[in-house]
Amino acid sequence: MEEILTRLPAKSLMRFKCVSKLWSSLISSRYFSNRFHTVPSQPRPRLYMCVQDFIDYRNTIILSLAPDTSASPSSCFVVDHNLTIPRMGGYILQNLRGFMCYTFLRKPRIYNPATRQLVTLPAAIKSNNIIPSPGENTKIVSYYFGHDPVMDQYKVVCSTGVYLRHLRVIRSKHRVFALKAGRGGSWRKAAPTPAEFLPHIPVKGGVCIDGIIYYMGWTGRYSSALVSFHIRSGDFKMIHLPRRDGDELPRRFKNVSLIEYGGKVTIIDQTNLQEKGMLDLWAVEDSRDNKWSRKTLNGKVFFIPEDLFSPFHILCYDLQSNDMRKIEIKGVPDHWFSKDKSTVNVMLMDQSESLMHVLGDLN
Repeated sequence: MEEILTRLPAKSLMRFKCVSKLWSSLISSRYFSNRFHTVPSQPRPRLYMCVQDFIDYRNTIILSLAPDTSASPSSCFVVDHNLTIPRMGGYILQNLRGFMCYTFLRKPRIYNPATRQLVTLPAAIKSNNIIPSPGENTKIVSYYFGHDPVMDQYKVVCSTGVYLRHLRVIRSKHRVFALKAGRGGSWRKAAPTPAEFLPHIPVKGGVCIDGIIYYMGWTGRYSSALVSFHIRSGDFKMIHLPRRDGDELPRRFKNVSLIEYGGKVTIIDQTNLQEKGMLDLWAVEDSRDNKWSRKTLNGKVFFIPEDLFSPFHILCYDLQSNDMRKIEIKGVPDHWFSKDKSTVNVMLMDQSESLMHVLGDLN
Protein backbone atom coordinates (compact mmCIF):
# COMPACT_ATOMS: atom_id res chain seq x y z
CA MET A 1 0.00 0.00 0.00
CA GLU A 2 2.79 2.40 0.92
CA GLU A 3 4.49 1.91 -2.44
CA ILE A 4 1.25 2.74 -4.26
CA LEU A 5 0.63 5.86 -2.18
CA THR A 6 4.08 7.31 -2.94
CA ARG A 7 3.22 7.33 -6.65
CA LEU A 8 0.02 9.33 -6.26
CA PRO A 9 -0.12 13.12 -6.71
CA ALA A 10 -0.02 15.24 -3.56
CA LYS A 11 -3.57 16.48 -4.11
CA SER A 12 -4.94 12.91 -3.94
CA LEU A 13 -2.89 12.10 -0.84
CA MET A 14 -4.36 15.11 0.98
CA ARG A 15 -7.84 13.67 0.39
CA PHE A 16 -6.80 10.18 1.50
CA LYS A 17 -5.78 11.51 4.92
CA CYS A 18 -9.49 11.41 5.75
CA VAL A 19 -9.68 7.61 5.26
CA SER A 20 -8.37 6.77 8.72
CA LYS A 21 -6.07 7.97 11.49
CA LEU A 22 -3.45 5.47 10.32
CA TRP A 23 -3.45 6.87 6.78
CA SER A 24 -3.39 10.43 8.06
CA SER A 25 -0.45 9.68 10.35
CA LEU A 26 1.47 7.90 7.59
CA ILE A 27 0.93 10.56 4.91
CA SER A 28 1.84 13.36 7.34
CA SER A 29 5.04 11.70 8.56
CA ARG A 30 8.51 12.95 7.59
CA TYR A 31 9.44 9.39 6.61
CA PHE A 32 6.66 9.20 4.02
CA SER A 33 7.32 12.72 2.75
CA ASN A 34 10.97 11.88 2.11
CA ARG A 35 9.99 8.68 0.30
CA PHE A 36 7.53 10.69 -1.76
CA HIS A 37 10.43 12.87 -2.92
CA THR A 38 12.69 9.96 -3.87
CA VAL A 39 10.27 7.59 -5.65
CA PRO A 40 10.74 8.07 -9.41
CA SER A 41 7.62 9.21 -11.20
CA GLN A 42 6.59 10.97 -14.38
CA PRO A 43 4.20 13.70 -13.25
CA ARG A 44 2.88 16.23 -15.69
CA PRO A 45 5.09 19.33 -15.75
CA ARG A 46 3.56 22.11 -13.70
CA LEU A 47 3.98 25.84 -13.41
CA TYR A 48 3.19 28.00 -10.41
CA MET A 49 2.52 31.62 -11.29
CA CYS A 50 2.68 34.46 -8.80
CA VAL A 51 0.94 37.70 -9.82
CA GLN A 52 1.34 40.77 -7.64
CA ASP A 53 -0.13 44.25 -7.82
CA PHE A 54 2.83 46.62 -7.88
CA ILE A 55 0.82 49.39 -6.20
CA ASP A 56 -0.73 47.22 -3.46
CA TYR A 57 1.64 44.35 -2.66
CA ARG A 58 -1.02 42.77 -0.43
CA ASN A 59 -2.99 42.00 -3.59
CA THR A 60 -1.20 38.81 -4.62
CA ILE A 61 -2.40 35.56 -6.16
CA ILE A 62 -0.72 32.22 -6.76
CA LEU A 63 -2.05 30.13 -9.62
CA SER A 64 -1.39 26.49 -10.43
CA LEU A 65 -1.07 25.74 -14.14
CA ALA A 66 -1.18 22.39 -15.93
CA PRO A 67 -0.45 21.56 -19.59
CA ASP A 68 -3.36 21.95 -21.98
CA THR A 69 -3.94 18.41 -23.26
CA SER A 70 -5.67 19.71 -26.39
CA ALA A 71 -2.58 21.65 -27.50
CA SER A 72 0.79 20.43 -28.70
CA PRO A 73 3.13 19.21 -25.92
CA SER A 74 4.13 22.01 -23.52
CA SER A 75 2.93 24.77 -25.87
CA CYS A 76 0.14 25.93 -23.57
CA PHE A 77 -0.56 25.86 -19.83
CA VAL A 78 -4.00 26.46 -18.31
CA VAL A 79 -4.83 27.69 -14.80
CA ASP A 80 -6.41 24.78 -12.94
CA HIS A 81 -6.30 25.95 -9.32
CA ASN A 82 -6.12 29.23 -7.42
CA LEU A 83 -3.80 28.52 -4.47
CA THR A 84 -4.09 31.98 -2.93
CA ILE A 85 -4.89 32.08 0.76
CA PRO A 86 -6.41 35.04 2.67
CA ARG A 87 -4.00 37.89 3.44
CA MET A 88 -1.22 36.23 1.54
CA GLY A 89 0.51 39.30 0.19
CA GLY A 90 4.25 39.45 -0.27
CA TYR A 91 6.42 38.46 -3.20
CA ILE A 92 7.83 35.01 -3.79
CA LEU A 93 11.55 34.91 -3.01
CA GLN A 94 12.33 31.23 -3.52
CA ASN A 95 10.74 27.89 -4.20
CA LEU A 96 12.42 24.79 -2.83
CA ARG A 97 11.29 21.15 -2.69
CA GLY A 98 7.64 22.11 -3.03
CA PHE A 99 7.75 25.06 -0.61
CA MET A 100 7.47 28.76 -1.42
CA CYS A 101 9.27 31.34 0.73
CA TYR A 102 8.17 34.98 0.75
CA THR A 103 7.88 37.97 3.09
CA PHE A 104 4.78 39.77 4.32
CA LEU A 105 4.82 42.72 6.73
CA ARG A 106 8.59 42.16 7.18
CA LYS A 107 8.08 38.58 8.34
CA PRO A 108 9.20 35.53 6.35
CA ARG A 109 6.51 33.04 5.43
CA ILE A 110 6.72 29.50 4.09
CA TYR A 111 3.82 28.14 2.08
CA ASN A 112 3.19 24.60 0.85
CA PRO A 113 0.75 24.68 -2.10
CA ALA A 114 0.14 20.91 -1.84
CA THR A 115 -1.00 20.93 1.80
CA ARG A 116 -2.07 24.60 1.95
CA GLN A 117 0.01 24.96 5.10
CA LEU A 118 1.27 28.48 5.78
CA VAL A 119 3.86 29.20 8.46
CA THR A 120 4.79 32.72 9.53
CA LEU A 121 8.15 33.04 11.25
CA PRO A 122 8.82 35.78 13.80
CA ALA A 123 10.60 38.87 12.54
CA ALA A 124 14.36 38.38 12.57
CA ILE A 125 15.12 42.06 13.05
CA LYS A 126 13.36 44.06 15.74
CA SER A 127 12.53 47.69 15.10
CA ASN A 128 15.31 48.93 17.40
CA ASN A 129 18.02 46.74 15.86
CA ILE A 130 20.42 47.92 13.17
CA ILE A 131 18.62 51.22 12.68
CA PRO A 132 20.76 53.55 10.57
CA SER A 133 22.45 56.25 12.62
CA PRO A 134 22.38 59.92 11.57
CA GLY A 135 24.20 60.24 8.27
CA GLU A 136 23.57 56.64 7.28
CA ASN A 137 21.30 55.96 4.38
CA THR A 138 19.28 52.77 4.72
CA LYS A 139 19.28 49.08 5.56
CA ILE A 140 18.41 46.07 3.46
CA VAL A 141 16.93 42.88 4.95
CA SER A 142 16.72 39.71 2.86
CA TYR A 143 15.68 36.12 3.62
CA TYR A 144 16.99 32.91 2.04
CA PHE A 145 15.58 29.39 2.36
CA GLY A 146 17.56 26.16 2.17
CA HIS A 147 17.58 22.41 2.86
CA ASP A 148 20.38 20.07 3.91
CA PRO A 149 19.76 16.61 2.37
CA VAL A 150 22.14 14.83 4.78
CA MET A 151 20.45 15.91 8.01
CA ASP A 152 17.08 16.56 6.32
CA GLN A 153 17.11 20.03 7.86
CA TYR A 154 15.41 23.22 6.65
CA LYS A 155 16.79 26.62 7.62
CA VAL A 156 16.02 30.26 6.85
CA VAL A 157 18.85 32.81 6.79
CA CYS A 158 18.29 36.51 7.40
CA SER A 159 20.99 38.80 5.98
CA THR A 160 20.95 42.49 6.92
CA GLY A 161 23.22 45.21 5.56
CA VAL A 162 23.47 48.92 6.39
CA TYR A 163 25.18 51.36 4.05
CA LEU A 164 25.90 55.04 3.43
CA ARG A 165 25.42 56.85 0.17
CA HIS A 166 27.30 55.53 -2.84
CA LEU A 167 27.02 51.99 -1.42
CA ARG A 168 29.62 52.39 1.28
CA VAL A 169 28.76 49.36 3.40
CA ILE A 170 28.88 50.00 7.14
CA ARG A 171 28.05 46.60 8.59
CA SER A 172 26.06 43.45 8.03
CA LYS A 173 24.60 40.82 10.33
CA HIS A 174 23.20 37.33 9.89
CA ARG A 175 20.65 35.28 11.80
CA VAL A 176 19.52 31.70 11.26
CA PHE A 177 16.18 29.97 11.96
CA ALA A 178 16.08 26.16 12.04
CA LEU A 179 12.66 24.77 11.13
CA LYS A 180 11.54 21.72 13.08
CA ALA A 181 8.35 19.78 12.43
CA GLY A 182 5.75 20.26 15.15
CA ARG A 183 7.95 22.55 17.24
CA GLY A 184 8.63 26.25 17.40
CA GLY A 185 11.99 27.91 17.13
CA SER A 186 13.81 31.21 17.32
CA TRP A 187 16.34 33.26 15.43
CA ARG A 188 19.94 32.71 16.46
CA LYS A 189 23.01 34.73 15.64
CA ALA A 190 25.14 33.12 12.98
CA ALA A 191 28.59 31.81 13.83
CA PRO A 192 31.45 34.34 13.58
CA THR A 193 32.57 34.86 10.00
CA PRO A 194 36.22 34.64 8.85
CA ALA A 195 38.35 37.77 8.50
CA GLU A 196 38.10 37.75 4.71
CA PHE A 197 34.29 37.79 4.90
CA LEU A 198 33.34 41.40 4.13
CA PRO A 199 30.25 43.35 5.21
CA HIS A 200 27.80 43.37 2.34
CA ILE A 201 24.33 44.28 1.16
CA PRO A 202 22.22 41.29 0.05
CA VAL A 203 20.71 42.18 -3.31
CA LYS A 204 20.06 39.06 -5.40
CA GLY A 205 17.67 36.19 -4.73
CA GLY A 206 19.16 32.97 -3.43
CA VAL A 207 19.46 29.40 -4.61
CA CYS A 208 20.12 26.25 -2.54
CA ILE A 209 22.31 23.45 -3.94
CA ASP A 210 23.37 20.33 -1.99
CA GLY A 211 22.83 21.90 1.42
CA ILE A 212 24.43 25.27 0.64
CA ILE A 213 22.55 28.55 0.23
CA TYR A 214 24.02 31.02 -2.26
CA TYR A 215 23.18 34.68 -2.87
CA MET A 216 24.92 37.76 -4.26
CA GLY A 217 25.66 40.98 -2.43
CA TRP A 218 27.35 44.34 -2.78
CA THR A 219 30.58 44.84 -0.82
CA GLY A 220 31.09 48.36 -2.19
CA ARG A 221 30.05 50.74 -4.94
CA TYR A 222 31.91 48.81 -7.65
CA SER A 223 32.48 45.47 -5.95
CA SER A 224 30.31 42.49 -5.15
CA ALA A 225 30.62 38.85 -4.17
CA LEU A 226 28.87 35.50 -4.07
CA VAL A 227 27.96 34.58 -0.48
CA SER A 228 27.51 30.97 0.62
CA PHE A 229 26.02 29.52 3.81
CA HIS A 230 26.59 25.86 4.67
CA ILE A 231 23.36 24.74 6.34
CA ARG A 232 24.85 21.85 8.34
CA SER A 233 28.01 23.56 9.64
CA GLY A 234 26.61 27.09 9.83
CA ASP A 235 29.68 28.54 8.08
CA PHE A 236 29.58 31.58 5.82
CA LYS A 237 32.01 32.08 2.95
CA MET A 238 32.53 34.74 0.31
CA ILE A 239 33.62 34.13 -3.29
CA HIS A 240 34.84 37.01 -5.45
CA LEU A 241 32.92 37.43 -8.67
CA PRO A 242 34.72 36.90 -11.98
CA ARG A 243 35.95 39.66 -14.28
CA ARG A 244 35.46 39.77 -18.01
CA ASP A 245 37.72 41.91 -20.19
CA GLY A 246 38.59 44.01 -17.16
CA ASP A 247 34.93 44.63 -16.39
CA GLU A 248 33.50 43.55 -13.05
CA LEU A 249 30.06 41.98 -12.93
CA PRO A 250 28.78 44.74 -10.59
CA ARG A 251 28.81 47.19 -13.50
CA ARG A 252 26.09 45.11 -15.14
CA PHE A 253 24.59 43.71 -11.94
CA LYS A 254 21.00 44.23 -13.00
CA ASN A 255 21.56 41.77 -15.86
CA VAL A 256 22.81 38.86 -13.76
CA SER A 257 21.07 36.25 -11.61
CA LEU A 258 21.81 32.93 -9.90
CA ILE A 259 20.75 29.53 -11.19
CA GLU A 260 21.71 25.88 -10.71
CA TYR A 261 23.34 24.48 -13.82
CA GLY A 262 25.01 21.08 -13.99
CA GLY A 263 24.78 20.74 -10.21
CA LYS A 264 26.82 23.93 -9.66
CA VAL A 265 25.89 27.43 -8.62
CA THR A 266 26.04 29.52 -11.77
CA ILE A 267 25.77 33.20 -12.59
CA ILE A 268 23.77 33.84 -15.73
CA ASP A 269 24.79 37.11 -17.42
CA GLN A 270 22.46 38.61 -20.03
CA THR A 271 24.49 41.79 -20.69
CA ASN A 272 25.34 40.87 -24.29
CA LEU A 273 22.09 39.12 -25.10
CA GLN A 274 20.33 41.93 -26.94
CA GLU A 275 23.29 43.30 -28.95
CA LYS A 276 25.37 40.17 -29.57
CA GLY A 277 22.85 37.38 -29.01
CA MET A 278 25.12 35.79 -26.37
CA LEU A 279 24.41 34.51 -22.90
CA ASP A 280 27.33 33.99 -20.49
CA LEU A 281 27.27 31.37 -17.75
CA TRP A 282 29.85 31.53 -14.93
CA ALA A 283 30.03 28.37 -12.80
CA VAL A 284 31.98 28.03 -9.53
CA GLU A 285 34.65 25.34 -10.00
CA ASP A 286 36.69 25.85 -6.80
CA SER A 287 35.34 28.16 -4.09
CA ARG A 288 38.62 28.08 -2.12
CA ASP A 289 40.69 29.44 -5.00
CA ASN A 290 37.90 31.59 -6.45
CA LYS A 291 38.03 29.63 -9.70
CA TRP A 292 35.23 30.09 -12.20
CA SER A 293 34.56 28.51 -15.57
CA ARG A 294 32.86 30.45 -18.35
CA LYS A 295 30.53 29.13 -21.01
CA THR A 296 29.04 31.33 -23.72
CA LEU A 297 25.76 30.35 -25.31
CA ASN A 298 24.76 31.81 -28.66
CA GLY A 299 21.05 32.15 -29.22
CA LYS A 300 18.14 32.21 -26.85
CA VAL A 301 17.20 32.30 -23.18
CA PHE A 302 14.23 32.04 -20.82
CA PHE A 303 12.11 35.22 -20.98
CA ILE A 304 9.34 36.24 -18.57
CA PRO A 305 7.60 39.58 -19.26
CA GLU A 306 7.33 41.99 -16.34
CA ASP A 307 3.90 43.27 -17.36
CA LEU A 308 0.71 41.35 -17.98
CA PHE A 309 -0.76 41.45 -21.44
CA SER A 310 -3.35 39.30 -23.19
CA PRO A 311 -2.75 36.73 -24.53
CA PHE A 312 0.01 36.12 -21.99
CA HIS A 313 2.97 33.92 -22.85
CA ILE A 314 6.54 33.16 -21.80
CA LEU A 315 9.54 32.00 -23.80
CA CYS A 316 11.20 28.91 -22.34
CA TYR A 317 14.80 28.16 -23.33
CA ASP A 318 16.28 24.73 -22.55
CA LEU A 319 19.99 25.05 -21.73
CA GLN A 320 20.65 21.39 -22.45
CA SER A 321 18.93 20.99 -25.81
CA ASN A 322 19.50 24.56 -27.01
CA ASP A 323 15.80 24.76 -27.80
CA MET A 324 13.33 27.56 -27.12
CA ARG A 325 9.58 27.36 -27.24
CA LYS A 326 6.71 29.77 -26.76
CA ILE A 327 4.32 28.80 -23.97
CA GLU A 328 0.92 30.46 -23.76
CA ILE A 329 -0.69 30.90 -20.33
CA LYS A 330 -4.50 30.72 -20.27
CA GLY A 331 -6.95 31.29 -17.44
CA VAL A 332 -5.41 34.28 -15.63
CA PRO A 333 -8.32 36.34 -14.20
CA ASP A 334 -9.29 39.09 -16.67
CA HIS A 335 -9.17 41.96 -14.16
CA TRP A 336 -5.39 41.62 -13.86
CA PHE A 337 -4.92 42.62 -17.50
CA SER A 338 -6.62 45.99 -16.90
CA LYS A 339 -4.13 47.09 -14.24
CA ASP A 340 -1.63 49.79 -15.19
CA LYS A 341 1.22 48.47 -13.06
CA SER A 342 1.82 44.88 -12.08
CA THR A 343 4.71 42.51 -11.83
CA VAL A 344 4.66 38.84 -12.69
CA ASN A 345 6.78 36.06 -11.25
CA VAL A 346 6.52 32.70 -13.01
CA MET A 347 8.26 29.77 -11.33
CA LEU A 348 8.93 26.13 -12.10
CA MET A 349 8.51 24.07 -8.96
CA ASP A 350 10.74 21.09 -8.20
CA GLN A 351 9.89 17.78 -9.89
CA SER A 352 8.01 16.50 -6.85
CA GLU A 353 5.58 18.29 -4.60
CA SER A 354 6.03 18.30 -0.83
CA LEU A 355 3.74 16.71 1.75
CA MET A 356 5.74 17.96 4.71
CA HIS A 357 4.45 20.21 7.47
CA VAL A 358 7.66 22.01 8.36
CA LEU A 359 6.51 23.65 11.58
CA GLY A 360 3.69 24.04 13.99
CA ASP A 361 1.85 27.35 14.18
CA LEU A 362 4.21 30.14 15.22
CA ASN A 363 1.79 33.02 14.83
